[in-house]
Amino acid sequence: MSKRIIEQNTAAAAEAAAKLTIDILGETIAAKGQAIWVLAGGTAPMATYELLAAKYGDRLDWSKVTLLIGDERCVPADHADSSWHGINEVFISRLPFEPSRLLRPRAELGPKAAAEAYQAVLEHLPSAEDGTPRFDLVWIGIGEDGHTLSLFPSHPDFKPTASLVIPVRNSPKPPPERVSFTLRALQATAHCLIFATGAGKAPVLRQIKDGDNTLPVARAAETIESHGGDVRWILDEAAAGS
Repeated sequence: MSKRIIEQNTAAAAEAAAKLTIDILGETIAAKGQAIWVLAGGTAPMATYELLAAKYGDRLDWSKVTLLIGDERCVPADHADSSWHGINEVFISRLPFEPSRLLRPRAELGPKAAAEAYQAVLEHLPSAEDGTPRFDLVWIGIGEDGHTLSLFPSHPDFKPTASLVIPVRNSPKPPPERVSFTLRALQATAHCLIFATGAGKAPVLRQIKDGDNTLPVARAAETIESHGGDVRWILDEAAAGS
């Protein structure tokens, strides 16, 4: 956790994340002509999406940004539990994204079919030599148990795999059926922002800071950094324990 950005509260953390996101995506578009961004659900990311739409909407050519999401609940596309639906309401629908660049997982198909379909989507993206997709920016969150994406500690679906996307069943958090990127899918990530706000995250962050690298979020950060990617933890003072 060497690159920690600690802000006073969730609003300040959202502001810091929004500025970083605009900088990263803008620099990537200038260099490559496009950018690929993996979204995340959760309270802190949602606050940042709202800020991006309201304050930074004119800072980028959003039509050159491809959007995916790192995990999704297996519910209908317009269900309140759908992360993509929630993000669309506050962010995607308010900006001029190119529809063909909105790569929503078809989670309503059920975990197995949805995972297979999303794996095929990832396989058509620009990739590294090992076949893993080149993500320019990935957002992920962290649960109080140390989970990230839909990769949960000690869950039977959290295990080494060659797949990029897996079905997740019997999730310890409802709804029980989901699809999720694997750690392998993150290997060619250029930049990653990890969001953690609120006092409830402080114990697990302290555990990670003290060297516990067994938790899924720590494994995700380690995977990205070990392959040359940049990881920054966006925290508020409550989560950081300061």
